[in-house]
Amino acid sequence: MTRPPLWKCPKCRRPFANRNQSHFCSTYTVREHLSGKSLESVALFREFAKLVKRCGPVRVVPEKTRIAFQARMSFAAVSLRRESIVGHVVLARRLENARFTRIEYISPRNHVHSFRFEPREELDREVFGWLREAYRLGQQRHLSKSVRS
Repeated sequence: MTRPPLWKCPKCRRPFANRNQSHFCSTYTVREHLSGKSLESVALFREFAKLVKRCGPVRVVPEKTRIAFQARMSFAAVSLRRESIVGHVVLARRLENARFTRIEYISPRNHVHSFRFEPREELDREVFGWLREAYRLGQQRHLSKSVRS
């Protein structure tokens, strides 16, 4: 299934899957997000980003309060805390797991699963599995006819 080209905001040039997507234009950098943060939280961010990038081509989008990861649409995001990262992955289904701190229903095929990771060992195969699934959503593969039925 061919997807339409991404729309770019005329002000900030950020690409989106939907025309006139609601957002706040910004010019933040990853470096600004990492500046002044603990070695632990920076290491967690870098490990998380490494797992995300193993899923395929991804755009890293620093925003005011978080760093988002985008294929066609954003599918994961993190914020650095003192010695941890907090964030979420968006899945096309509700996935019950004790490691999620909250699950928000956005629509039938969009469920935001929040998490908090502190030791790097928590970024394991299970988390990589969530990221692969979220990445497919970010590519909008969950919208194809074969997945809907």
